[in-house]
Amino acid sequence: MSTASYTGNVAKLLTFGDCCQMDWDNWPDYPTEVGLQPEDIPELIRMAIDRTFDEMDSDRLEVWAPIHAWRALGQLKAEAAIVPLTTIFNKDIDWIWEELPRVYSMIGPAAIPVLADLIRDPSQDDSARNTAVDCLKEIAITHPESRDACVAPLMQQLEAFEENDIALNTSLIANLIDLKATEAAPAIEKAFAAERVDEFMVGSWPSVQIDLGLKQETDFSPDELKPKVPAYLTDVKKMLDLYEAQMQHPQGFGKAVPATKISQKKNRQKKASQKKKKKK
Repeated sequence: MSTASYTGNVAKLLTFGDCCQMDWDNWPDYPTEVGLQPEDIPELIRMAIDRTFDEMDSDRLEVWAPIHAWRALGQLKAEAAIVPLTTIFNKDIDWIWEELPRVYSMIGPAAIPVLADLIRDPSQDDSARNTAVDCLKEIAITHPESRDACVAPLMQQLEAFEENDIALNTSLIANLIDLKATEAAPAIEKAFAAERVDEFMVGSWPSVQIDLGLKQETDFSPDELKPKVPAYLTDVKKMLDLYEAQMQHPQGFGKAVPATKISQKKNRQKKASQKKKKKK
């Protein structure tokens, strides 16, 4: 689909600007600055999820249009965008997991059921489910009255910690900590006991209890507060140790021989040579 199909005020987003050159925290007021209205929502949705922009060279100004579009959808509180925007949750783009939680917090609690269903769906990839988890947290923060409704699906999914990927468990726990969800403590403890959590990312179970306000630091020893080193970091360390050993003793050159042994060998060779001369 050509970008020429966009018209009116929505088409202005094609050349609105490079998002990297703008204030990341304070988005432009798109309805005011661009003149966007609720009737533009269908076109904004189409632009936000349009895969045409994925195929463009990164130096073209149009590549930023989808980001402008989803920001505008958030500012317009476009509930019609709730489902369509989830279709790009699995795209490998940092802007998505950084900005869409904020967009959904602007749209509001109407998105909770859709996000909860996505988190429960094992056919979705981890990045999509983790983004949905972040969206629920931001909705809970922005709309405190919806806090319990957001926490419930996070807790429910954590109950399936044995089937979940460790990354998903870790994301669920991190967001529950941010929401001070003390009611989730039993489920969190079970996930830790089963070693289905990346402690390097969220800390040890004792430290989580402190973060939730259930315990104090003085209740634990320093060793208890230390997170376990996850397997992937252990494997990296083993590889680095192996590499260092190989650099010290390059393959094909044998073991390093101490200087004293080299000297002893030379002495033996010298004495053998002198004996031969005497015999002659």
